[in-house]
Amino acid sequence: MKNNINITNQSEDTGSSKIDIVKTQNNLLLRRFILKNRRIGISISECENLEELGFDINHLKDVMVETAKYILSLGGSLSYGGDLRNGGFTEIFFDLLNYYNLPEENNNRFYSYLAWPLHLSLTKEKEAQLINKVTFIKVNPPEDVYIENLEEFLPPTKGDNHYKWSRSLSHMRMKMENECDARIFLGGKFSSFKGKYPGVLEELGIALEKKHPIYLIGAFGGVTKEITEVLNGTKQSVFNENYLSTDEVYNELKEIYSKKNISLRIDYKKINQDILNKGWEGLSKLNGLSLIDNKRLSKTPHINEIIFLIIKGLTNKFRDYTDND
Repeated sequence: MKNNINITNQSEDTGSSKIDIVKTQNNLLLRRFILKNRRIGISISECENLEELGFDINHLKDVMVETAKYILSLGGSLSYGGDLRNGGFTEIFFDLLNYYNLPEENNNRFYSYLAWPLHLSLTKEKEAQLINKVTFIKVNPPEDVYIENLEEFLPPTKGDNHYKWSRSLSHMRMKMENECDARIFLGGKFSSFKGKYPGVLEELGIALEKKHPIYLIGAFGGVTKEITEVLNGTKQSVFNENYLSTDEVYNELKEIYSKKNISLRIDYKKINQDILNKGWEGLSKLNGLSLIDNKRLSKTPHINEIIFLIIKGLTNKFRDYTDND
């Protein structure tokens, strides 16, 4: 049975009242360009355990859209790496931009990163339609991956095709993170992914390597919730050497990685260790939030509180830059 949670209201067990949060948000909005020249990446995908937590996909979309609105309002830009399927998260961002009035002096505030061969599905008509609102960044495969014809779509079947897809996705994610200033994590599916790792998990690993500010919204399940539980010490990660051990296609991919280049092998142990080494204390040093704030962000399902904490962290992190701008 689902929990009837009003995710737009402030929870009762937080130290900040709803009035304080709204007041703080309004004060921040007065500083319209506090995130000017800052690109905030959003890592999000559907997850398998949403319903058992009392939510559905619309809750996930609501959190993403409302958070994106505040970042745009404060002068920031958004980055997302995903495909162009109808009704997918990229399409939701496009819809948001169509209905949300951005300052005329800087319309290109959404960066859509598309890995090969996914960017082949971007039509000239679609690109022209969004030219004043979206910057499409088409990322070809890395140099170590040979593709005979970059204009020909390669299906993500298995074996070498699967390897080329996963390397291309990793290359795109690395480029995207190199060009971001901070990253927000939400949801994340555990299976049926085409990359080297689940997408949200791989993007977290890259963000950790880059020492970027990271914000974990864990209440809505998926990979993000799994990460917060590992950080809290309440469970051991499902991401280990036995992960998806019954999936023949994924096991074949692991084998190919090990044979191609041992330094590129699929290594969940390293990712887990990087997460544990960073810990809540390490994340707090990077993202402008206190230890208590980060743990609160990892648990709250309330949109007002989520926005308040993320904007608070971003403000603290980039305050010196903004004040001198």
